[in-house]
Amino acid sequence: MGATALPGLASSAIAAPTGKVQNPGFEKMKGNFPSCWTRFTTGNNTGTIDPANDGRSKRGVAVNVTQYASGAKAVVQTAGCALKVQPGRRYDLELSYKSTSGKVAVMLFRQKANGKWVKWKYMPYLPASKKFRLAVTRTPAVPAGTKAVRFAMGLADAGRLVTDNYKFKAASGKARCVGSECTRGHWIVNDFGDGGVRAIHSVMLHNGKVLLIAGSGNGNNRFNRGEFVTWLYNPKNNKFKSIPTPYDMFCAGHVQLPDGRVLVMSGTEEYAQYNAQGQETMGWIGSKQSYIFNPKTERYQKVNDMNDGHWYPSATALGNGDVYSVGGYAAQRNAGGGNLISTVAERFSWKQGRWLPANQVAQPNINWATYPSLVLTGNGQLFYNGSSVFGHPVNGNGTLRGPGFFNPNTGAWRALPGNGNLRKPASRDMSAALMLPPAQDQRVMVLGGKNFSGDPNDPEAGQNAIRETDVIDLKKGMKARFQAGPNLLQGPVNVGSMRQPVFVQQQGNSGKTYVSAVILPDGTVFETGGSQTARFEHVHEASILNPRNKKPSQMKWKSVAADPVSRTYHSTAVLLDDGRVLTAGSNPGNLGADGDSYYDTRISIYYPPYMYKDNGARPKITALPKRGGKKLGWSYGSKPVIKTDSRVVRASLIRPVAVTHSSDPNQRSVDLPVKSLGGGRYQLSVTKNPNMAPPGWYMVSFVDGSGVPSAAKWVHLS
Repeated sequence: MGATALPGLASSAIAAPTGKVQNPGFEKMKGNFPSCWTRFTTGNNTGTIDPANDGRSKRGVAVNVTQYASGAKAVVQTAGCALKVQPGRRYDLELSYKSTSGKVAVMLFRQKANGKWVKWKYMPYLPASKKFRLAVTRTPAVPAGTKAVRFAMGLADAGRLVTDNYKFKAASGKARCVGSECTRGHWIVNDFGDGGVRAIHSVMLHNGKVLLIAGSGNGNNRFNRGEFVTWLYNPKNNKFKSIPTPYDMFCAGHVQLPDGRVLVMSGTEEYAQYNAQGQETMGWIGSKQSYIFNPKTERYQKVNDMNDGHWYPSATALGNGDVYSVGGYAAQRNAGGGNLISTVAERFSWKQGRWLPANQVAQPNINWATYPSLVLTGNGQLFYNGSSVFGHPVNGNGTLRGPGFFNPNTGAWRALPGNGNLRKPASRDMSAALMLPPAQDQRVMVLGGKNFSGDPNDPEAGQNAIRETDVIDLKKGMKARFQAGPNLLQGPVNVGSMRQPVFVQQQGNSGKTYVSAVILPDGTVFETGGSQTARFEHVHEASILNPRNKKPSQMKWKSVAADPVSRTYHSTAVLLDDGRVLTAGSNPGNLGADGDSYYDTRISIYYPPYMYKDNGARPKITALPKRGGKKLGWSYGSKPVIKTDSRVVRASLIRPVAVTHSSDPNQRSVDLPVKSLGGGRYQLSVTKNPNMAPPGWYMVSFVDGSGVPSAAKWVHLS
């Protein structure tokens, strides 16, 4: 938090700060409010902060927020009852509360040597609780020059909080964590009403903001009116900025370029047409247009058109900075007016800053279907792992094209025999696929999916989504074969509406399609969201997998807290640079009031368990290499030195997520071997292979001896 003087906190000198909390149970009154305590409000919200008779020990303080836009409403210690602390030490704060809201905020403030009170630390939100519960949090080390500290307890959302019974003491021994958040994490939901965005596409930018692209948002009426939307979302203050959107980027492809700009390709040229029975009479047409979003100017810039339309294209970053793209619906319909898959391969030249003419790109003439998951391997080949959307790539005779290796420079294709032993390959539509951490292991996992074909001769068609996960070791080349991984866990299914859910427990072998998978900075994989049928029956289940040093048969999913919002078709999940996970979007099969498809515009933020481990006092990278006062870019094979406040056990580079339709083939975490130099300094070893980590911006973080990852710093790899 910045050292900005805060309104509402008196900055006058304090009289004899104490080492323990005064009036911890609010029993002593001074006028109409407990002595040593006062009301504190930031931002835009309305409500009350008053004594209450339903505290844990009878008396407490109730914070009621009736209308909320921003900030928080809280009870805070007075300056005269601030806490005396010793710089360099950490302290444990214990408290009791109950709350109807899951945005329970514990805020720490410190008094600088000049007497001014400033923000010190906002702890991760605590969950709602109908009954009184205990919470314990450990502060970071007190900064030098701190005279005293105060803490506040309140709400950052509408609801009612009752709190009392505080203890504050110097930390000793292992930090204590209590509550479900310690093992399952915690979700908060930001509801924007009708002011949210249809987040079909989500891209994490190297400035910490998230690009949310809707285009027409699966709304034909919006398309006809030319209403194309992009919002830039700042997760630090929960605010949006509208970005002028030049064409319909609905169902486009996107990928980060080496300089951090975002290349957006294709999208919707024309919507499909349907008859009164809901049957498609005219197919979709893909756009040839392509733009680049610049995070510095926050504007789109036109680049040359692609050679063909590609509605639902792949987008894979190559080791030289180029982008390879195939698949999707073409710029024209087929002879019968239906959907036509483009067989034109496209390549964006990073050096030339343009899409190359078709005759300068190796043309394999493959029907790649839509959003084929093509993962860059360590030897520069692309591996198609069997995951795609709206059907699967097919061979010339119409049979399913299973997993295999593809050379983007020559167009050569080598299929793995027997679909590479991928189980239920026809049921991998709308599955998730990613390179498991670390990328050096070259293992790819495919999660869930469903057979949407409707083929009466296919026994898998018409069944629920599957639970299977499969893992393949690409270092074995053409001898690589998928091995069975752990089944996805099952959970409650929402068979009601989005806003009025009705839950039943998943049965039999039902799994998930539209599932999202995100690599976390501690080297684990988080999966969330999905449905067991199509755009209905949304599964409220989430889990975390630790794949490191484990055979697929030994891997296990660990159940964690589930997103309160049903996330189905057109949902996304993104790792934020502070280690939280953002989920957005959901486009179930409900017709909207305006005749367009319904869309859920709420944004959920997940705080993984490591945000609460050691009570939220996470390790930090305190210094990165600099020259001339500026951060240095990291080069391949370099050995940069970082400085930290904790022991480094493991460090990694994580490529920021750019995801749509459960698909981001570029997501990866690359290990940085660590050597201790003493004095909190560590030398990292960057891979020499640009195919392992394509050039661009990465989040660098480390894991300490307690298994807690630091918040990330951004570094540029080139």
